Amino acid sequence: MKNLFQIPYTRIARIAAVATACCTLASCSDFLEVPLESTVATSNFYKTAEEFDMGLTGVYNMMLSAEWENGDRFGSYFQGFLILGRVGTDEMIIYNNINANETELGNYTYTPAHRYISRTWYVQYRGIQRACVIIDRLTATDIGNESEKNRILGEAYFLRAFYYFHLVRLFGEVPIINHEVTDLALVQTEKSSIADVYGQIVGDLKQAIAKLPVSNANGRAHYYAAKALLGKVYLQMAGEPLEDPEAAALAETELLDVISSGRFALVTDYFSLFDASNEYSSEYLFDVEFANNGTTTYGGQVGTTDGVQTPNNLYWTAVWSTQEFYETFDPEDLRRDNIARFKFVYDDNQNLVKEDLSAEPVYYAYKFRHALTEEGRGPGWANWANPINFPIIRYADVLLMYAEAVWRAHGAPSDQALEYVNQVRRRGFGVDIRTPNARVDLPAMSGEAFADALLAERSFELCFEGQRWYDLVRFGKLEEGVKKLEKYSSVATSQAQNFQPKHLFFPIPQDVIDASNGKIEQNPLWK
Repeated sequence: MKNLFQIPYTRIARIAAVATACCTLASCSDFLEVPLESTVATSNFYKTAEEFDMGLTGVYNMMLSAEWENGDRFGSYFQGFLILGRVGTDEMIIYNNINANETELGNYTYTPAHRYISRTWYVQYRGIQRACVIIDRLTATDIGNESEKNRILGEAYFLRAFYYFHLVRLFGEVPIINHEVTDLALVQTEKSSIADVYGQIVGDLKQAIAKLPVSNANGRAHYYAAKALLGKVYLQMAGEPLEDPEAAALAETELLDVISSGRFALVTDYFSLFDASNEYSSEYLFDVEFANNGTTTYGGQVGTTDGVQTPNNLYWTAVWSTQEFYETFDPEDLRRDNIARFKFVYDDNQNLVKEDLSAEPVYYAYKFRHALTEEGRGPGWANWANPINFPIIRYADVLLMYAEAVWRAHGAPSDQALEYVNQVRRRGFGVDIRTPNARVDLPAMSGEAFADALLAERSFELCFEGQRWYDLVRFGKLEEGVKKLEKYSSVATSQAQNFQPKHLFFPIPQDVIDASNGKIEQNPLWK
């Protein structure tokens, strides 16, 4: 089912260890603070396409690594990004206190010493260094198959850009490391400007686009995934804090190329995208791959961190929707069912059935829905063992991003841009996506009114997918979004009261500052 990771987890770990052991000096760098993971001799490694592909698996692995000893899980999509960037918005709050780390992220009381913040920095740079090893070594190697070489290089450039995109959005100015480190004296540890980091990302994605195939194995980057990610990058550059005046038009071009390809389309059943039954549909561009196929005890926690209450604690219900977000939905919008107002209980025959809780202040985040039985989830009865992937780019996002790019570039949406937004809305309301519908469609409107409507539509469509925090920052609406929760008597109140302007960026991790011997300075408002 999952082509990329049909490999036992233990083997993935060994492959990843080889990828890092190929750069032992980088592994001991005071800046990267990456521990030496393996003593595998690598002088004879990276000689064939197969070996480079094995190393590339190690680069992908940083997206979903569940390692406990290194703390990878707190900076990957296995756990960290199911909290970081999702909570602390007007969509999602920490309700069930798993531990102080999650609560601090949700209510804006974290410090530069926070574990998730430190490990997020650490995991992204580990991914970057692994990509650098692949890029530098493969560029200097003749493996005899040019198309295979280009594919591997294209994926490595894509992933390096992806990891830097996380860093620049979360931390702002960060150091740029774009080569395998073989001499610590050559490591540039000072922070680069936000514009320069985005320049690095754009350059990598252009390299990826030039080298990637039009299609690839499930879970691997391809030409149109790179085009879509470049459009997303340009769009973020066009908004706050960079406000690049040329970026919106560049985003418009890249995203229109994806749409015009005719390779992608909205699926009819919205919810089929989030239960592992339809992940590789016409709407799929790129995601983080998880599997539970009997070869590993590690699936993913996608959905498990969220979910509804069950008598067997199948879901943790650690994160909830906000009441405000639920009340923002049109009641006829089927996507409101991403928020559950029920719990599962056993009936007299020990079957799980729904118990209505709509009269109570219950707003479970219930977008990702794994099977309620062991048979449905796969072997290995463990809370984290489910096969649901975490979406990074899907076609609905591309359509909405294109509309935003047109608005930013021209001051108002075009008829076509508005139509793309309305196609997404029609699907959400369960009507034919190609037929105009006066009850559902957004009307033609001014630029500013359209911006507000589009930001809301992105939330309705992409809620709980890790998009909202970045969207609010880009639109300059994060503080407004968080502060409006003050009117609710719940955990959202402390979130709203604690928010400060400094929270537009996360602090540089204190252990990074300490290890850099003062070369890396704390972000200004965090000093």
